[in-house]
Order: sequence, then C-alpha cells, then structure tokens
Amino acid sequence: MTVLYFDCFSGAAGDMILGALIDAGAPEPDVKRAVESLSIEGWALTVKEVRRAGLRASRAEVSIASPEAPRGYADIVSIIEQAPLAEAVKRRSLDTFRVMAEAEAAVHGSPVERVHLHEVGMTDALVDVVGSSAAIEHFGPSLIACSPIATGTGSVRTDDGELPLPSPAVAELLRSAPVYGVGENELVTPTGAAILRSACDEFGVLPPMSVAHIGYGAGARDPERANVLRVLVGENVDAQHTAVLIETNIDDSTPEALAYVVERLLEAGAHDAWAAPIVMKKGRPAVTLSALCDPGARSRLDEILFEETTTLGTRATLVTRRMLPRDSLTVTVHGHDIRTNVARSKGRVVTVAPEYEDAAAAARATGKPLKEIYALAIRAAQEQI
Repeated sequence: MTVLYFDCFSGAAGDMILGALIDAGAPEPDVKRAVESLSIEGWALTVKEVRRAGLRASRAEVSIASPEAPRGYADIVSIIEQAPLAEAVKRRSLDTFRVMAEAEAAVHGSPVERVHLHEVGMTDALVDVVGSSAAIEHFGPSLIACSPIATGTGSVRTDDGELPLPSPAVAELLRSAPVYGVGENELVTPTGAAILRSACDEFGVLPPMSVAHIGYGAGARDPERANVLRVLVGENVDAQHTAVLIETNIDDSTPEALAYVVERLLEAGAHDAWAAPIVMKKGRPAVTLSALCDPGARSRLDEILFEETTTLGTRATLVTRRMLPRDSLTVTVHGHDIRTNVARSKGRVVTVAPEYEDAAAAARATGKPLKEIYALAIRAAQEQI
C-alpha cells in the first residue's frame, strides 16, 4: 500500500507541492500533458533544480505571458470538466477547487456559486492544482498524510487589504488540522492549503512506512530557513490510522433504497458501508446505516445520506482502523486470470484472498464449483509467493 507523507516544516504552496512530487518521481512530461489538456493558453511550466538554505530541491515555476483577470469558481469547474483528463485527476482537481470555493464563501459570507477566487483563480493556481493532482495519481496512494503545518505569523497584503497570517481562507481550509506559527512571512498559500485539505486522509505524525522516494519542492523565496516542502513516498507497514464512523438511524426506507445508498457511499470513497437492523422508540423496526471513511471524506458522505435518505442528521465517531500491508498478484486457474490479494503481518503472509468477481467468472465459464476455484487460486498464489 503506497503512502504519501507531506512534511510541511516550512509551510506549503501549490508550486512547492508540485515541485516536491515531481522531485519524488512523478514524470514531468505526464504532469505537463495533464495541464496542457486544459483550454487555457499563455503559460509555461519550468522545473529546475535550485538550492534553499543548502538543500537541493526542485522549483516548479509557472510563467504567464500576459496579465489576466481572476476566474470565478464556475469558470474553473467548466474548464476542468471539459478537459480530457483522467477521471481520477479530474475528480481530485475539482475537489481541490471545491474546498477553496467553500473556504472563500465562508470567509466572505457569500454563496459558493458567486465566489471569485482572486489569486487562486489565476492560471498558475490551475497549473499547480491540476499538475499536483496528476502527480499524486501517478503514485496511486492508498494513504495520504500530512505533518503539522508551519503557517507563518504577522500579516499579508491581499486584494482585500492587509490580513492576518494565516490568512482567513487558509485558516478556514486548515480548520482541525494541526498548525503552528513560525517566522514572520506567509508560509502557507490558499492553493497549498486547499491541495492538502482535499488530498490528505489524516494530519499528524509520520505514519509507519518504508520510505522509497523523497522529494523536495522549493518556494520562490530563499530565506535563511529552508523554504522547501518535503514529500516521502513509500510502502505502509502494519499500522493503525484514524477513520470516521458515520451513522444514522432510518425507520422509513425500503430495502431497495438502502441498498442503493450503500452502493453510493462505497462509490464516493467509503472504506465500507452497511445497514444493521435495530428497534427504535415505540418498538419501531428500523436500521442503522453506517459508513467507515477517512476524515476528509465525511462531508461528502454526509451529503449523500442527506440526499438519498430522510434522515435529519448524522453522528460521527473517530475510530482506529488497522490495516495490514497488502499486495496484489494475478494467478491463472483453468485458463482464467484471477486477481488475488495477499496480506502480511510482521512480514509473514497471513491472508490470501482471491477477488470474488474473477473467481465467479472462472467458475461459470468452467462449470467448476466456486470453492474449488478459490482453493486452486489460493494454492497458485502461495506458490508464486
């Protein structure tokens, strides 16, 4: 299971995140192709090696040919939706701009649809967001985590005037994330904060992982403090992670509707979702509808529950989720390929589990019992291991 860990000891900006991901191994040509698919012109992305307080890092710099007007949220959504991007990259990019727009709307007290994104609506922000989304998807992480974030202190001048640091939009974006003030300059930009907020499953200490690649992304300034963001890429080791258990009680739904809701929750990123029978007040039979998800996915799953059921509220509990490191390999049984998950604990294989869909397809095609297909697939996987 691949893990990305953003180490924000000197803050975070969109260009720093993009530079760090490319420095860690995301192919620069693939990143540029993703951004080039947007219907915008007059920009160029240059990635070069620089030094920041003695540290080597990659600087991802976006140059704009001529002055431009900031775009509104609806304009940016339209640009991304119309681009021939991979679906995962498109979804990640849209999620990032959605949290930006929601933060700006909260700060200014305006509807999301009418938000003007000022600095984060410029082309360089689009390049940073879409480029970073493509770079993240290159690694295919199962877990994205982030350190406590250095935010800077003092004030910064914006289109709205002089504002305190962290800026109101950044403070809104990093609500509930661990932050601390250091230095006297702006260390976290709205674009950087939005990428981290939308991408990260958890914030805190470095999770147990075997590090394979390390990337450094440089900011524009070169102060005495190393103005870089570090990303660690590696494999998860047997570890525990914080998850959110969302629940709501339903007493007026059909079995078909509940099954559809569970399906939607899983499609939207829930690790698991289920319905369990209960008895409510006055002896009414009902169900508890539950979903287990990463903390960053709670609002998205809440909205599905509100849209698809009659519930008036949900409750959420932080739980510990323990996951074994796992690999996937493909075996052949009676001429049919079957994907198989292999889980390990302390380096020892403890579970070999064929994918049901592949095993069922092989059973139907061969006329063999499903349990026989399972046994042969497990045996073949064990031989490969």
